[in-house]
Amino acid sequence: AANTANPAERNLRVSYSAPATAFLPLWAAKEAGIFERNNLSVELLYVASSPIALSAFLSDELDVLAGGGTAAPTAYLQGFRDLALFSTLDHRFAFKIFTLPSIVDVAGLRGKRFGVTRFGGSLDFASRYFLKTSGLDPQRDVQLVQIGNTADILAALVNGTVDGGSLTFPYNFAASKLGYRQLADLSQSGARYATAAFLSKRKFLIDQRVRMQSFVKALVESIHYVKTNPESALKILQRYTRMADREILKLAYDEYAQKVWPRSPAIEPDDIKLILEHLAQTNPKARDIQPAALIYNDLVDNVTRSGIVERLYK
Repeated sequence: AANTANPAERNLRVSYSAPATAFLPLWAAKEAGIFERNNLSVELLYVASSPIALSAFLSDELDVLAGGGTAAPTAYLQGFRDLALFSTLDHRFAFKIFTLPSIVDVAGLRGKRFGVTRFGGSLDFASRYFLKTSGLDPQRDVQLVQIGNTADILAALVNGTVDGGSLTFPYNFAASKLGYRQLADLSQSGARYATAAFLSKRKFLIDQRVRMQSFVKALVESIHYVKTNPESALKILQRYTRMADREILKLAYDEYAQKVWPRSPAIEPDDIKLILEHLAQTNPKARDIQPAALIYNDLVDNVTRSGIVERLYK
């Protein structure tokens, strides 16, 4: 239900799109009291369906969407121009393509069932990108199946509902452990993609500048926290992913702590350029959008200029 209280008085309502490792700093900011120490009352909501989350966001039921960078340009093309991506926790195209062991190459996916979370979401985007660049037509050569969340895609592989699918951390490690074939690692493609981006309305970011700057500051502090407190971070990761295998969780944590989470979570035009190129294939108007028009980095820039990053990592 919509929260009709004054935005300045109500909890900051933040949704995230997947129980994926990339969002660990967001969860830790809540669980470790970092939001609270920054005088923020934040309500985290897991909304796996991108269309549902975007609809709630545009209806002012959510203040911030944390998810793949596809939501902003998609909504922008639909006429919603008061939108801005203001931060991201992951700049990589961090998706892995897994299949049944019997499928040894991309050609083997022809005619097969391929699992995605929801049409229009990040895994759907990654899947269509992979299939197109590999010479397959996502509409005709494979059967794309909406599954639910990333964990559900892995479960669908196990029970035979699909023959392949896109996975994120830590579920890719679980798939490898179970013997499924990693057909492609899109993080090695060199492409950039805002996998864990934060989207809000530009007017909200400006009107609520003090509170939203505190939100970004809390993210910066939480990134440092998860990097320097691995045991606590692993417990939070286990709680939110509901995965009990510590070995798999540790592999995912190490990957992100060492290679992914930035000290300053700014988002750059290159992080959404690929999305616009993909959208332009079906909507030529996407070519007219300048990536910088969808970005609002003032909050991250102000927090960075405050010197907090240097103080945390000195």
